[in-house]
Amino acid sequence: MLRIILIALAALASFPLAAEELIVRGDRLFVPVEVQGEPAEALLDSGAELTLLDRRFADQLGVQEGKQVEARGTGAGTISAELVENVDISALGRDFTLPVVAVIDLSDVAARLIGQPLPVILGREIFDAGKLAIDIDAGTIAFVAEQELPGGLRLPLTAAHGIETVPVLFGEMEVSADFDLGNGSGLLLSSELASQLKLEPVGIEPAGGIGGAAARPVVYVRELTLAGRLFRNIRAHVLENLQVPANVGVGILRRFRIVTDFPNRAIFLDPTS
Repeated sequence: MLRIILIALAALASFPLAAEELIVRGDRLFVPVEVQGEPAEALLDSGAELTLLDRRFADQLGVQEGKQVEARGTGAGTISAELVENVDISALGRDFTLPVVAVIDLSDVAARLIGQPLPVILGREIFDAGKLAIDIDAGTIAFVAEQELPGGLRLPLTAAHGIETVPVLFGEMEVSADFDLGNGSGLLLSSELASQLKLEPVGIEPAGGIGGAAARPVVYVRELTLAGRLFRNIRAHVLENLQVPANVGVGILRRFRIVTDFPNRAIFLDPTS
């Protein structure tokens, strides 16, 4: 999940036949891409407001320096970034010229969370481009036709701080939660929500995404319901700087076949076994 602060399927009735490979490593999702014609592997992140390029990869491509900005992710603080215009990317069988990408030193995140180089984080632009069918356990992802009718339960999307949120129930309390396929750390809660739910920490763990490592309290959520599916005793991290009540990541979302329809402000979740 990344926010930029400027300074100055039930499967589809007919599941796509030309599904692309979704590379799944633990709770991290990757897709093959080309950036300015150069092949790379990108972390898929619906919670990234912009697509990100690692600084060294951008230098390799000859991408020029851009406007200085400050970036905030789920780490301990903010980091320096640059906004660069008009970068060509090919992904999932389509070609895009992204009006703006952010160039950031991703080496810390790559070392701590991925365990391999991280040249690209493919952000929400790919989701904004059309309807996507994603089956994490099957390892497939593809654009599907607009007229296809997804199965599963439809959830409305609501924008918050540049990220899309969905309604989630904690017991009988409904809150907004980031829909974050870039979150491989599990369920995240704001400190305010943890307090409302009267959750007591059972420990402290090092964690954190872009912005550096941070120590996070660990709690257990008694009940969480997403798209009609009940989860019990869910392990979660508590964040002081989370800008919405909760963030739902791959650990929970992989229990569904997913169709995202950002252009029409919805996602569809169909529980798997």
